[in-house]
Amino acid sequence: MSQHATAFPLLTSDLRDRFVFQVITTVRERYVFEDKADKMADHLLVQQAAGAFDQIGTIPTLASRLTSELHGVHEDLHLYIDAWQPSQDGSNKAGDAYENMLAGKHRLNFDFRKAEVLLGNIGYLDLRSFCPTRISGETAAAAMQFLAHSDALIFDLRDNGGGDDLVQFLQSYLFDKPTHMITQRHRSGRGRQTWTHPYVPGPKFIDHPVYVLISRSTFSAGEDFAFTLQRQGRAVIVGEQTRGGAHPVEFHRFPELCLEIMIPEECSEDPVSGDNWEGSGVVPDIRAHADDALDVAHEDALKKLLEQPEEDELAMRDRQWALESVSTRGTRPQLSPERLSLYPGRYGRSIEIFLAGDKLRLNRGGRRDHTLEPFGEHEFEFDHGTQRVRFVLKEGIPTELIGRQHDGSEWRLPRKE
Repeated sequence: MSQHATAFPLLTSDLRDRFVFQVITTVRERYVFEDKADKMADHLLVQQAAGAFDQIGTIPTLASRLTSELHGVHEDLHLYIDAWQPSQDGSNKAGDAYENMLAGKHRLNFDFRKAEVLLGNIGYLDLRSFCPTRISGETAAAAMQFLAHSDALIFDLRDNGGGDDLVQFLQSYLFDKPTHMITQRHRSGRGRQTWTHPYVPGPKFIDHPVYVLISRSTFSAGEDFAFTLQRQGRAVIVGEQTRGGAHPVEFHRFPELCLEIMIPEECSEDPVSGDNWEGSGVVPDIRAHADDALDVAHEDALKKLLEQPEEDELAMRDRQWALESVSTRGTRPQLSPERLSLYPGRYGRSIEIFLAGDKLRLNRGGRRDHTLEPFGEHEFEFDHGTQRVRFVLKEGIPTELIGRQHDGSEWRLPRKE
């Protein structure tokens, strides 16, 4: 919704009545389900006649109360009444509500927060909203091309609150031909089909495993992305059940009333079953706390890849290494300062192990320091999990350092006196 201005006009009885009447009229004429629209509108009429709103003194409070009253009759989380007035410079005029929401999105990289290749060559994309493709398409294409050589792909929508047609643009990378994903049904009965695109820039991601992370914060278009891929059998959904918002919206502004209404005028329908996720939410295939969902998906992806036939021995070693790292993150030892003080010293000609505060660090030949994270018994990992070292002890004293890398290579260095 739009930003509130700092001050609103005095809420007179006349302005209050006109404000409520406009909400009633808009809901009755535009809400996607006519029967529910009539029930909500009739309820507000009864409340207004009973004087339920007479003691409300400000426009924002009235807007919030009307939203609550509507939800009390029919809880559609996409239906929202807001207080609004144009800025003094006229930069957010009536009718520009959606464009105002998009202003400044380029400074947020269109909500593409992170694109990364995780251990085991698993692609990861953190996306907080689906901006319109007309403004975010190039960024989306660049992100997908960056991840194109991954063996599996994880879309992180745990903090994605919705958006626009970028849903289908990104989904188009996951299918080899145009696919009917969803139908938007207007209150008039007209249907608008939504398909994946026949062409997107760069290589597609057709045969590899796909995961979508969701949470209670995933909503609207974020749910659409997860629900439709799940129904197509194209992705494994991991995380928490979402709240359920399946109705596309329109914004209506009434400047003279300081009123903005976000109202659903369509509903989403699965092409086969005709149902959607409204109210029920998207149910994950693998349930996990939102904070744990990434590790759960990462581990599951690696297990699936290890089950597949693979002639590349290096790829298999890399996946096994990554699985060992990911699957042990919740059970790794917590080492005391006394324990850490065992390991410092010089190993071979070039490696120095030393303590920096409560962290054990490794320096090789005077180059950058790496923090060693406990991994197992006398074993540590570093460099984003791509390398490990293990200390060999005799009579409780380290005598040798063994290093391993994710490609299977190994080195051994004695401890210097």
